Amino acid sequence: MNKKKFGMRELIILLVIVLSAYTVWPSIQVHTKKGEEKQTFLKENPKMGAKSINFGLDLAGGTAITLEIDKTNIKGDDIKDIQEQSLEIIRNRVDQYGLSEPQISPSGDDRIVVELAGVDDSTAKALVGSTAKLEFKILAEAEKFTQVVGLIDQYLTRQTTDIVADSAATDSTAKDSTVAAKDSAKDTTKTLSDDELLGKAPAAEVAATDSAKDSAAVEAQPASEVGVALSAYYLSFGNGGFIAEENVEKVKKLLATDGVQKLIPRDVAFAFGSGLEPVQRDSKIKAKRLYLLKRRAEMAGDDVVDARPYRVSDGVSAGEVAVSLKFGGIGPKKFSAVTAANIGKQMAIVLDNQVISAPVIRDRIPNGEAQITGLDDMAEANRLSVVLRAGALKAPMKIIESRSVGATLGEENIVQGFGSGAIGLILCLVFMVAYYRLGGLIASFGMVINTLVTAAVMSVFNATLTLPGIAGFILVVGMSLDANVIIYERIREELKNGLTARAAVAKGYERAFGAILDSNLTTVLTGLILYKIGTGSVKGFGLTLTIGILTSLFCAITVTRSILDWKLAKRDATTLSIGGGFKAINEANLQIIPNRRRFGLISMILIVASIAFIAIKGFDFSIDFTGGQVYTVQYQDDAKHEKDLSKALSAAGISGTKVRTLGGTSANSYQISMRASDDAQFELKMAQAFEKAGQKCEIVAKDNVGPTIGKELRFNAILSVILAWLGILIYVWFRFGKFGLGFGVAAVLGLVHDTVITLGFISAFGLSFDGALIASLLTMIGYSVNDTIVNFDRIRENTAVYGSSNFAETINKSLNQCFSRTMVTSLTTLFVCVILAVMGGSSIRDFGLVQCFGILIGTYSSVCICSPVVLWWSKRFKKGV
Repeated sequence: MNKKKFGMRELIILLVIVLSAYTVWPSIQVHTKKGEEKQTFLKENPKMGAKSINFGLDLAGGTAITLEIDKTNIKGDDIKDIQEQSLEIIRNRVDQYGLSEPQISPSGDDRIVVELAGVDDSTAKALVGSTAKLEFKILAEAEKFTQVVGLIDQYLTRQTTDIVADSAATDSTAKDSTVAAKDSAKDTTKTLSDDELLGKAPAAEVAATDSAKDSAAVEAQPASEVGVALSAYYLSFGNGGFIAEENVEKVKKLLATDGVQKLIPRDVAFAFGSGLEPVQRDSKIKAKRLYLLKRRAEMAGDDVVDARPYRVSDGVSAGEVAVSLKFGGIGPKKFSAVTAANIGKQMAIVLDNQVISAPVIRDRIPNGEAQITGLDDMAEANRLSVVLRAGALKAPMKIIESRSVGATLGEENIVQGFGSGAIGLILCLVFMVAYYRLGGLIASFGMVINTLVTAAVMSVFNATLTLPGIAGFILVVGMSLDANVIIYERIREELKNGLTARAAVAKGYERAFGAILDSNLTTVLTGLILYKIGTGSVKGFGLTLTIGILTSLFCAITVTRSILDWKLAKRDATTLSIGGGFKAINEANLQIIPNRRRFGLISMILIVASIAFIAIKGFDFSIDFTGGQVYTVQYQDDAKHEKDLSKALSAAGISGTKVRTLGGTSANSYQISMRASDDAQFELKMAQAFEKAGQKCEIVAKDNVGPTIGKELRFNAILSVILAWLGILIYVWFRFGKFGLGFGVAAVLGLVHDTVITLGFISAFGLSFDGALIASLLTMIGYSVNDTIVNFDRIRENTAVYGSSNFAETINKSLNQCFSRTMVTSLTTLFVCVILAVMGGSSIRDFGLVQCFGILIGTYSSVCICSPVVLWWSKRFKKGV
């Protein structure tokens, strides 16, 4: 690097940091708020919500539901089409409900997963389970629209304080209604107090008698947006005019007030458009349309039998996209009569009270076929056609899984997840600075940048962060130090060989690159398998793991290198402060290969013991695998209540339950699991049983998993582990050349060794076997092979230098050279995992425990098992390496 030049590399790094900070800012603004404040902020600033990292239900609180299509009497080709229809129906309904950060996505070919933050179980089921309603309505006349908006404007700007919304009067002619409104205004106009302007009832009204409250002349509660006319919110005034995105929620609240509702005639109703549209064709400003529709529907959606998108091929509209409609049964006759009676008017296509489109009727349509034009693009045409076909679902959908987390538990998970992670990372930073001095400080800065860049990439992908995702995020950031450890250990070796500081840095980065790349890509492979095969929080963990490893590569190779180059170039330094390390591990002379049979015997004992535990004790499978129901209850005291809960359930005649204490939580929490129950009142009965027994506890979360989901998760768990083994075998074989099969086989045998012994640990300690534990197992596999690959890379390098004539000695020498790096990496990762296990909360406590054990057994196998297997392979097949 030139001493006086700020190079292209440094410019790119600076741009990445600035862009990352800019990208993460919306997430900081959103997630530093809580409860109602957060919900209000998201509704008023929807763009911020769209740019921020989403919180999963275990953090935000809410309900997740998995719906499955009932495939009875359905052709295989129709299932995907039905899924698309149902997906659009549910999305429209959720949008209308006004929820923030809803996650609605297809799963496979016949399922839909709906995650609704801040919504309880019963509300969520009612929201996604109700039947879709498609209607065709005519827009109200311009005179009617002007009259209704005028009356609302008068009310909101407080020209009168007791306009009586007499429906009979407002249903009459516009002229009579306007005169009546003016007369009423003349008689009743008065000055409002500050309290009234703020939406508070005046003192006189509060003290009014019951008879006065019953009077028809008493005005409704003043609107929250007092003083602002409805027409003032229109960007373009008229029926179907635009309301700015940031004002949509305000207008919804305004129209819902009692006073405004009384002013709307009985034969009309307001309805918003289904989505945001550009105000003009080339405009970047997007808004929602607000319509005034005739309340009576001209036709229902039952008569639509088909709707398909297409591009007009001829005529004045050639090239435009459109949707063709086809009616069946008596639908053509109905549609012919409706269109004949309303030529020149707009007909709104309404789904669940949201206007999808409002085309103008040009002529009578007698053949039961029509087209909708004026659409922006083919994507909109596709969406509209799906909605129209979805008027009546062709198949029912059943709920096969539901999970609900209370808001209080969600906030507790956030505090425990991020809090434990912060402590673990601080310990890592302190250790790195103490061990590597200036080098450790630079590595710590790189870790901070890695955290920022990882969060930014997750924001760009609009990723959903779950509690296991937080654990993965923290673990990845801790593991990211491994690349710096490899580099610094290499630099130390080069300095000992007599190179200057600048030359040692250059050589250290060059020689460490291969090991860093190989070890990190094998972990990325694990993350991709989790993301592809996993579901829910496990999928989120896989995405976090993959993103974090890739960003750590960038930071270790570019950010820390740039700082080191700048430091050395600035002062023409010939020395570098990266500490001397501990002599015991720097100059280790462990006799691994000579004692390989002893280590083999130890491993055989551990494997046999593990298999015995698994065979005799088995696993404590969660409902993720078995199907059933799990309830989490909390007490406000510190007493033990396992027996109390069991007695209360037995006394109420509720059998087949299992109660266990949830450790690692700040609250006194217990988990009650049982087989699935079809009783809709079961939760209520359980709460009554607790109350009757004098148990002052609260149900804060519940999960309901069908047997189908359990079977699939078991299959996917086994498949993901096998795929991880095979993927690593193939990758190592490819990367280590024509003799790399021996390295690949050794790596996979080491992973099988680690997996079996870790499963024995899980069985022996009765850890709950759930989706998060599968993620932990696979992460342990990724970590173990990471360590193994670094050792293999040094063996390959030394073999090229010393030859393979004394291969056993070369392997032993390589293991001792890597021992310092192995111990430091294990320690820094252990810092994080121990804190997660102790402070991370019940949801990730077991994850942390398995990860701690996995690090220990993975470190042991990478040093004492895998390399001896490479030696055995070379002798057995007479090929060497």
